[in-house]
Amino acid sequence: MMTGETGLRSVTIGWPGRRARIVATWAAHGVVAGVFAAAAGFKLVDPAKFATDIGHYRLVPPVVAGAAAVYLPWLELALAAALLAPRWRRAARWVAGAVLVGFCAALASTLWRGIDVRCGCFGEGSATGPGWALARNAALLGCLALGAWAVRPAKTGV
Repeated sequence: MMTGETGLRSVTIGWPGRRARIVATWAAHGVVAGVFAAAAGFKLVDPAKFATDIGHYRLVPPVVAGAAAVYLPWLELALAAALLAPRWRRAARWVAGAVLVGFCAALASTLWRGIDVRCGCFGEGSATGPGWALARNAALLGCLALGAWAVRPAKTGV
């Protein structure tokens, strides 16, 4: 190692180390990818039910709800795969974050308007209220932020 003006050796600053950051990246993206893949699977099984769930939010006309019920699960599935592919991870993280923010906005609007809906994310058996769905989406956004933080370059210097 080289000595700088202070006479001290240059060291890598920053916790955690490279190996821990790699594990954190895979874990964070794996959690989000798993949730997106599971949600997509439940929605693909019964798109008509998912279109009805979207309609309960009272945000879009039925034709848009039908189109979203068909295409949104495929987007979630593609994002799940891209989050696990290092080459596509950064772009997928941004798109997944935008999708989650959109979901949060839709859920928050139902709370604000006093509409009692179930999220419809994981099929009929696991329908949660908007408050819990917002908390879950916030946690997923946190995982995406952790994944972004974990892949940043390590700082060096004294």
